[in-house]
Amino acid sequence: MKKALIILNGRSIAKNKIGKIIDANTIIYAVDGGANHLFELGIEPNILIGDMDSIDAKILDRAVQKGVEIIKHPPEKNETDSELAVEHAIENGAKEIIIAGFDGDRFDHMLANIHYFSKLVSKLIIKIIQNKTDIYFVDRSLTFNGAIGEEVSIIPMKQDAIGVRTEGLKYKLHEETLLFASTRGVSNVIVSNKVTICVKEGVLCVIYNQELPKKGSR
Repeated sequence: MKKALIILNGRSIAKNKIGKIIDANTIIYAVDGGANHLFELGIEPNILIGDMDSIDAKILDRAVQKGVEIIKHPPEKNETDSELAVEHAIENGAKEIIIAGFDGDRFDHMLANIHYFSKLVSKLIIKIIQNKTDIYFVDRSLTFNGAIGEEVSIIPMKQDAIGVRTEGLKYKLHEETLLFASTRGVSNVIVSNKVTICVKEGVLCVIYNQELPKKGSR
């Protein structure tokens, strides 16, 4: 399966996870200033894309010297750099997309991108990784390995999520409806090393927080 790793210019680059993702089938995208983080890690992207307003000039020079494919877009455009990178990856056959460096200073970008990613779930696997968080988008079923005591939040996107079923979580759901704009699915607790979440209708954003919760966090 062709896979794209897309690095944005956020704070959480998930250094502890990136190395485990890259293999012979992975195309690495640096989105604008995301290239700063990649070159710092000693990782050379295959493609650099964006309007180039946040990349360090020296890093851009290095990318040119290394022969990285550069796709420059004008600052005035209808899409975020993130969307442009994802669309390019899809057009070039990616069936799985992993996003890192997602949490920057622009909440508007993050919120818009979350909604954009959620509409792609019928086409491919898409996932956001952070240092201590994984974010999945689900329109059928998801199974992942978890650590007992850590938390998972299940959030409906766009509409009510119908027929939600869970296994491996403390607060079980049995073919239930999670209402859109409800907080009911926040801060469930893992009770098994394997977690399964299914939905019959709708799209779920599943957020796995990979650290034990502090008292009173629910």
